[in-house]
Amino acid sequence: MTIPNWRGSFAIPMTPFDNQDRIDEDVLRAEVEFCVQAGVGGLMTPLLVSEFMALSEDERRLMMRVPVEQAKGRIPVIVNVAAENTPLAVGYARYAMEIGADGVIAMPPYALRPDWDVIFAYYQAISDAVSIPVWIQNAGIVSLTTDQLVKLCEEIEHVSWIKEEVEPSPRMIGALVARNSPYVHGVMGGVGGRYLITEWARGAKGCIHACQFCDVVQDIWNFLEVGRLNEAGDLFEKVLPGLVLEGMLGMAFSKEIMVRRGIFKNNRMRMQAHPLTTDDLREIDRVWERIQPYLHHM
Repeated sequence: MTIPNWRGSFAIPMTPFDNQDRIDEDVLRAEVEFCVQAGVGGLMTPLLVSEFMALSEDERRLMMRVPVEQAKGRIPVIVNVAAENTPLAVGYARYAMEIGADGVIAMPPYALRPDWDVIFAYYQAISDAVSIPVWIQNAGIVSLTTDQLVKLCEEIEHVSWIKEEVEPSPRMIGALVARNSPYVHGVMGGVGGRYLITEWARGAKGCIHACQFCDVVQDIWNFLEVGRLNEAGDLFEKVLPGLVLEGMLGMAFSKEIMVRRGIFKNNRMRMQAHPLTTDDLREIDRVWERIQPYLHHM
């Protein structure tokens, strides 16, 4: 199997809900098209940013299928098959193959925090169900050590990419890259892109993040790749207040930005008990005004 040259912004579509709490498929297609037109390196869906834990099985399949359909092969689409048990994850993995996904990604089973033998068997079963790359999402919910991550990649056929976001993620990425294992084909960061530049410097091949600023994140990555480090740093510092605010307010912030960018109709969430406050919106106004000159107009 040819090793894919995946690099850059891998944007995560958020799940758009209508006023009846149903997924708005038209808005989802517009969101995916927005990412494609932004020039991102790829998509990942539906991850934590997409509130996947709050979706039904049918809704999760919709959030896999529609981005693959809308992207139409123009950029790779990696779909999330993580589940609370191995049979369900395998079912999602088989569905990913049916719809033509370019890869799958999974955290270990996240409800019961299983032991190593269960985790290894889980990834083995996912790999056995597909013939495309399998990513490990290493997050604080169920975190794995560098040794465990490399072992999974070395001993399971299709497991070969890692989304590393266990804090401090830049050090974790650096440690993984330093192992120089031929079975680890790539490591990407997350954490909303807040460590983008230091992760790139330590060998990350990309950044996996919510999509509201994916055009700017890809621009920063493009500067880094051609050695224009000062320009990358300047642009990063322009978007950083927005990334910090995302960390504080969560996906309600990111969805509000997508409303202001003309893609979303609302900032509704399932996984947040309280809506944005007047103070929140005032701070979003301030950040929005300052970042606008650096956004693409699509």
